[in-house]
Amino acid sequence: MPASIRCLCLLLLPLLSACSEETVQEKVANPKTGDVYVVQFQPAGTTETRYFFYHLYRVTSDSAYLHPARQDSPTADADLRQLAFEPLPKTIAYTRAELTELLNEQPGDVTKSKLIQVRRP
Repeated sequence: MPASIRCLCLLLLPLLSACSEETVQEKVANPKTGDVYVVQFQPAGTTETRYFFYHLYRVTSDSAYLHPARQDSPTADADLRQLAFEPLPKTIAYTRAELTELLNEQPGDVTKSKLIQVRRP
């Protein structure tokens, strides 16, 4: 392969891979076991932005089941190994429609929570 074509291929590769990446909406519409949902929120009474994480551990045809992290983080790119996801006595379950609703702030939510990212392994 001539050097000019090889160079062109190297320049286009990042662009092509960016085009093939799924959006947050597409990932929520097609949840996969192992996904980590990143939820942005404001602790009540503050203007500070924080992030909370939920590990999707089971997916069925109509529902998704999540474990919350034990702690929140000041950044959305926190090291997931440090967050200590743990099962709760009461499972957190969402229907597929409810998952989609997480993408928007809900009226009356004082913490202004919304799903902003899905980290997929």
